[in-house]
Amino acid sequence: MDPLDYCRQKVAPDGSSIYYALLFAPNEARAGLTALAAYRAEILEIPREVSEAGVGAVKLTWWQEELERLRNGAPRHPVMQALLPSAQSHGLNLEGLGEVIEAARMDLEYGRYPTLRELTLYCHRAGGAIADLAWRLTGARGDEVAPFAHDLSMGLELTRMIRHVRRDVRAGRVYIPEDELTLAGLDTETLLDEHPSQARQELMERQGARARRFLDSAIAQLPGDARRGQTHGLVLAVLYRRLLDTLAHEGYPVVAREHHLTPLRKFWLAWRTARRPGAVKPGPGEIPK
Repeated sequence: MDPLDYCRQKVAPDGSSIYYALLFAPNEARAGLTALAAYRAEILEIPREVSEAGVGAVKLTWWQEELERLRNGAPRHPVMQALLPSAQSHGLNLEGLGEVIEAARMDLEYGRYPTLRELTLYCHRAGGAIADLAWRLTGARGDEVAPFAHDLSMGLELTRMIRHVRRDVRAGRVYIPEDELTLAGLDTETLLDEHPSQARQELMERQGARARRFLDSAIAQLPGDARRGQTHGLVLAVLYRRLLDTLAHEGYPVVAREHHLTPLRKFWLAWRTARRPGAVKPGPGEIPK
């Protein structure tokens, strides 16, 4: 299989949020953005795929070696082979990709985060380096888009954690600060209790509001003259905000099932965002008319 096709199947199948975001990415950056997203997925899936931390550690060591092979221009994995042309043509500094490996290591060794400080560190490692390389692929200036990319990555990571809370808790990973969980009078068992819980709903509302603030902050910090080149990121921000709105409207029933926007709704939101990226605003009414 062609390396780029492998990456597309991994992270951007038809109907996915990344699929619609990439439709509106700059042509010259699309392959690199796809490969970066696939790299993140490959690494962060390791803790979910292994039953023993030692096996996961061995896999992460292999990926560290693969990063070195990428720097030397001879990667073995299709994700890295897909990333190589973009890394070379843009002269990317790939050191930050090691941060994603460290995020996976945190999952293997801890899987729980005592306070928001530790959870923020995890989010930064899981998505921050990817976001930093992503804006470089578009040819933008860092002072224009780096703050947008940082807050976008934080908002996306936090939203994914809310969406997958049932799956992750069952696997032994809790992406809600433990002090907030304790303050709500909950633990991992009561968090997954099928019966309605006001305490759980209020806890999830706080998590959703935090993710929403990051997404709104990202949009607010992106200058108008930089928006066209970052439309793919704006699309993701709009799609994830709409998902958060849906969850909030339904009372955050994340224990019962995982939630998705329909492909038709995603396409409509993505198209309207790409049509007028400058009209996307923080807060309510974010969809351009």
